Amino acid sequence: MTSVDPTPDATPDPTPGSAPDSAPGPVPEALPESAPGPAPAPAAAARGDAGARPVPAVPRQTARTEPAAPDGGPETAPAPAHPAPAAAPARQPLDLRVAEAIVAFFARVSGRPRGTHQAALLRIGFGAVFLVSLLREFLNRRELWGDRSPWSPDMARRLLSGIDGVSILLVRDDRWWFELMYVLAVVVTALFVLGWHTRAMSVLFCLVVVSFNSRSLLMTDGGDTVLTLMSFYLMFTASGRVWSLDARRLRRTGRPRSPGPGQEGGVFVALVAAVAVGLVLPWWTSLLGAAVVLPGLWRLPRELEQLRAAVVAAAHHCALFVIAAQVCVIYAAAGLFKVQGETWQDGTALHYALNLEYFQPWPWLSDLADGGPVPATALAYLTVFTQVGFVFLVFAKRAKYVVIAVMVAMHLGIALLLGLPAFSASMALGDLVFLPTAFLLAVRAFGGRLLRRGKARAGGVRTGRDGGRGGGSDEDVRPGATATHTA
Repeated sequence: MTSVDPTPDATPDPTPGSAPDSAPGPVPEALPESAPGPAPAPAAAARGDAGARPVPAVPRQTARTEPAAPDGGPETAPAPAHPAPAAAPARQPLDLRVAEAIVAFFARVSGRPRGTHQAALLRIGFGAVFLVSLLREFLNRRELWGDRSPWSPDMARRLLSGIDGVSILLVRDDRWWFELMYVLAVVVTALFVLGWHTRAMSVLFCLVVVSFNSRSLLMTDGGDTVLTLMSFYLMFTASGRVWSLDARRLRRTGRPRSPGPGQEGGVFVALVAAVAVGLVLPWWTSLLGAAVVLPGLWRLPRELEQLRAAVVAAAHHCALFVIAAQVCVIYAAAGLFKVQGETWQDGTALHYALNLEYFQPWPWLSDLADGGPVPATALAYLTVFTQVGFVFLVFAKRAKYVVIAVMVAMHLGIALLLGLPAFSASMALGDLVFLPTAFLLAVRAFGGRLLRRGKARAGGVRTGRDGGRGGGSDEDVRPGATATHTA
């Protein structure tokens, strides 16, 4: 009697004419659900014996989702090939996004001060320009700012009273007062360049610069005006965070401020500055300055210290923005005024400027620079285009280096050919504020390597002269001695 397999997946009948098997193999049991492969065939069918009885195969059930079986077995939903994308978040209202942007902007402005290297460069540069001017004119100080000046103190007071100007040099007409203020100006400027209690020194530096330039106002030029403006802006910058004695003290002690009362020398200097301002301005300004300075003798509570840090950072960023805007305005105004001039339009302006006898420190160099109409016209047009387009090119990623190099070269030419070093240095320093911090650090590292190499060579020369080693070449320098000398 032949059995009928009700399952459609049964093994097909063996080939007709094959010999029947004497002992059919046992029927295998159903595989567990975790069996990954198909059900094995009976032993007889695997051997290919004739007359093997067909054995039904058990349907395979796995954890994977498959279509429903024809016999009405359990049906599972097919799994998607890719997960469904998450629903997009709801778009925030415009007023909420604007408010978040404003909050993020103020958090960035009042956060960690940025551009401290640029501020330090401005501090060192402008301080050095004024210090060199004071030292250079030391023998002529009385003729320029003192009692021998053609612009007498009475005339200076009369002019300053009409424009609300101030000058500590005009507090007294005695010579000892003038000499004391001159020495004080030299000391303050030197300490400002070195970055000793920079915040207090910046206030005194601004007072000194304004006083000297206001004393002989008619003898100043554009460079003195730029120096006066920058000295005022630098009071609000954190220019002592790097490249200063303050930064060196912070690295050595780890304390930016003194721990106890009355230990902050910079606060005492600022108090003296407030009193000095009170000698020139109304008396209540001195009391107001003292009220602001005296709380600095003690440490502030943590909350007030955080507020102070936020205010300092915001003032620093705003001051750097004003400095950059001031430089852009100077160049834009200069370029637009040049465009209106006939000599700049026809390209003869540089020819006339190089042939002014009053602005010829080296006449032979001026004659050499005046090479002809074609180079003079090209340089004139390049100057005008660069000054007018400075505000647009200086914020480009790569074009800024080209335009800054052109402007620095132009100011170097003005210093050498026209004899205006202070003006050229002031404007060139203003250009450097647009350089990124990475560039300034790379230049500083390159300069440090050159300095160490020079010290190493000097150490090798001294060692050779002492008789220890003959010669001063790089091969003659011992690594151990070089490292010790450099340290």
